[in-house]
Amino acid sequence: MTGIELAREVRRQYPRLPILLATGFAELEGSEVVDVARLAKPYTQAQLATEIAHLLPNGRDGF
Repeated sequence: MTGIELAREVRRQYPRLPILLATGFAELEGSEVVDVARLAKPYTQAQLATEIAHLLPNGRDGF
């Protein structure tokens, strides 16, 4: 199972759960687009923190 496939299954079972894909692969482009946050490798700790903050508004999990 790819990360995209996993994200789709998680989204199906838990539609409000925030998902962040961190990848260095171009497979995220094109026909396998999934509506999830993405972070391209390499990334910094600050970039990761920013993306997580966007997914979890006000520091709450919200699901």
